[in-house]
Amino acid sequence: MAALLLTWPAAAVANSLRVITWAGYLSPQVVERFQHETGVSVQVDTVTNYTDMVAPILAGETIYDVVFPGDFQVPDLIAQGLLDRVGVDRLPNFWNVEDVWRGRSFDPRNEYTVPHVWGTTAFAVDTNVYDGDISSLRIVFQPPPSLANRMALVDSGYDMIQLTQVWLRLPRCSTAPQDVDKVRDVLLPLLRRVPVVASDKIVDGMAEGKYALATMWNGDALQARKKRPSLRYANPVEGALVWSDVLAVPKGAPNRANALAFLSFMMRPEIAAVESNFNGYANMIRGAESFMDPVLLNAPEIITPPSSALDFFTQCGNGAESRQEKLWEELLRETGHR
Repeated sequence: MAALLLTWPAAAVANSLRVITWAGYLSPQVVERFQHETGVSVQVDTVTNYTDMVAPILAGETIYDVVFPGDFQVPDLIAQGLLDRVGVDRLPNFWNVEDVWRGRSFDPRNEYTVPHVWGTTAFAVDTNVYDGDISSLRIVFQPPPSLANRMALVDSGYDMIQLTQVWLRLPRCSTAPQDVDKVRDVLLPLLRRVPVVASDKIVDGMAEGKYALATMWNGDALQARKKRPSLRYANPVEGALVWSDVLAVPKGAPNRANALAFLSFMMRPEIAAVESNFNGYANMIRGAESFMDPVLLNAPEIITPPSSALDFFTQCGNGAESRQEKLWEELLRETGHR
């Protein structure tokens, strides 16, 4: 990331746009179409975890025009004055956003963020290796012998700490010392013997058969299953994490007008559909389903059974997510992963 920051001029380029997003997330077709329609040249930089997504903004760098943070990161970014109040509800195409995804708790007046996609975090298993019951998080935290030496954990503190809390039946937003100790007691022995892998590498590893069990996001599990049909994404009875990503404009963005044009462009149904078809996640745009791949609309990674325990719209509001990220980094250093 540091090297990346040094390779771009500080001055804005009038017909350019620089975006920081997730690896394997923003469709090249979407980028090409935006460039063709607007004449704006787009540079896309990618990251694989929440910390790196906002690191340039937190460092005061004004090199990005559009960022794709997780919903739980937005309150802190707004509180620190790091996002531009762009008046999203006045942008063309905003009213394509489905009602349930507008006016959310972290942006009640739709001033800062455009809803993008939502998904879940659980785990996937190669059924050629293990064909038993995968309805519980026990598979991750107490793996059977056939999976114990062929598993990986996604390198995302937010997801791994909260999954552990779900397994332990602890409040997802707890910062109580006794609850933190319980999480540490579960994760430390696991981290001493299990690799921690970036999200894009987990997709490759599962698709290639390197791993037979991995914690991962549902869209990544879908991408891996396309290459390895024996993979199955779990809907654990204890609960899966539900998250959403948004688009926002950092304060001081060099090309603000181009950023606003991009935000509006991304709320068009046909564009949202191309994004979902590419990255495997459900979008929040009304009418997009008419343009989406029917296979995606019926994918088991996307269509969760009614019995699934899903926790929508969880933002802690007490700084717990930032503490969870820090705890994860501490655990990784303690176990030699950093």
